[in-house]
Amino acid sequence: MYRLPSELKIYDFWPMILEYRKKHGKEITLKDQQGNNFWYCSLPYMDKMAMIDNSAKFHVVERIKTIFKKSPKIAKDYLVDALIDEAFNSSVIEGAFSTKKRTVELVSKKIKPVNNSEQMILNNYKALEYVLENLHRTIDENIILEIYRIITYNTLKEDDVVKKYRNDSVVIWDSGTQKVIYEGPNYIEVPKMMRDLVEFINTDQDMHPIEKASIIHFYFVYVHPFFDGNGRTSRALQYMYLLQQGYDFFKFFSISTIIRDQKMKYYKSIQNVEEYNSDLTYFINFNTSMIINSIVAVIDRLGKELGKHFIISELENNGVFLSERVKKCLFFFIRTEKDYISIDDYKKKHKVSYETARQDLNKLESAGIFKKVKIGKKYIFKFIGLKGLGLGEFSSAKD
Repeated sequence: MYRLPSELKIYDFWPMILEYRKKHGKEITLKDQQGNNFWYCSLPYMDKMAMIDNSAKFHVVERIKTIFKKSPKIAKDYLVDALIDEAFNSSVIEGAFSTKKRTVELVSKKIKPVNNSEQMILNNYKALEYVLENLHRTIDENIILEIYRIITYNTLKEDDVVKKYRNDSVVIWDSGTQKVIYEGPNYIEVPKMMRDLVEFINTDQDMHPIEKASIIHFYFVYVHPFFDGNGRTSRALQYMYLLQQGYDFFKFFSISTIIRDQKMKYYKSIQNVEEYNSDLTYFINFNTSMIINSIVAVIDRLGKELGKHFIISELENNGVFLSERVKKCLFFFIRTEKDYISIDDYKKKHKVSYETARQDLNKLESAGIFKKVKIGKKYIFKFIGLKGLGLGEFSSAKD
C-alpha cells in the first residue's frame, strides 16, 4: 500500500495521475456521447494479459487435451455444462429467477419454458449454440441482430419490440435510490455508433484480443442499442469474438458465473468509465480479472474431472469395481474437497444400513483412497484422494 505525503492532497495528486495515465494510454476510434475518443492505459493489467495467454497456450489447453483424449464423453458433457452455466448465469445477472437444475432440464429434456425467466435462460443457451455454429462468419450487424433476436425471443414487452435498434431514449435506474445512473445515447445516434462498433471489431487495432473483447463488451452496453437484452447480447458477442481469435478454451468457461458473484463491481466498472473521462481501463481491468478467475475455476474443475476418470480407471485396472453408490460418494469428495466422513454420516447420506455403510467405506479404505482414523471412541474415514494411488498431481484432497 502506498501513502501520499501528508502535504500532498488527493485532489491535487489526482490530475497528475490522470495525466500520467493518458500519457501512457492509447485512444481508440470509438467515441463517447460528447464526441471524445475513449482511451485506456494497459499498465494496471499487463501481467493479467500474460497470465491469460500463458493459460490459453499451455496449461489449460494441455489439461483439456489430456482429459478429452481419455474420455470424449467428458469433452461433450463439459462443453454442454459450460454453455448451461453461461446461459443460466448471464440471465441471472439480468434478473432471471430459476435454478441450475431446472436449466439442465430445459436443455436436456427440451421442456417448454413456463415463465419469462426460463425463456430467458433457454434463449441464452440457443444464442450460444448459434455463436458456436457461426464462428466462420464475420461479425456484422446481421450477426448481432440475430443473436439479439434469439436472446429476446418471446420475452419482450410489446413496447420494447423493435425492427432493428431502439427508437426512443433509454435510462438505467438504481432500484435502491430510485435515481437514474445512466442514460444511453440519443436513439438517433445508435445506428452510426453500431456501425462504428462493427468497423472497430473488424479492423486491426494493434491491441491485445482480451483488451479488444473487453472494449466490444463495454461499448455495446454503453450504446445500449436495444430496450432490453443488451447485457446478455454483449456477453455473447464477447464470447464469439474471443473464440474467433483462437481462444478456444473459452468454450469451457462461464465468465458470467464470476460476474454474477461480483455484479455490483461489474456495474461499477462500467459506470467508472463514464465518470472518469471515458477511461476504459476500469472496465478492461475488471474484465481481465473476471477472465483470470474463470480460468482458475476451470483449471480446478478440470482437475477434478480428470481425477474422477483416473481414479476409477486405476481402481478397475487393479480389479476393484465400485457400485454406483460408492462412486457417488467418491465423486462427492472429489468435487467438494470435504475432508472426512463417518459411518453414521454415510448411512444418513445414502440411506443405507450401518453395516452397508461400514462395508462401503472399508472398501474405499482398502483401495487406498480413504484412511481410517480413530478420534475418541469413533472411527472416521479421511479422504486422501488420488495421492493414495500415486496420482498426486491430480489430487483434490486438502493437505
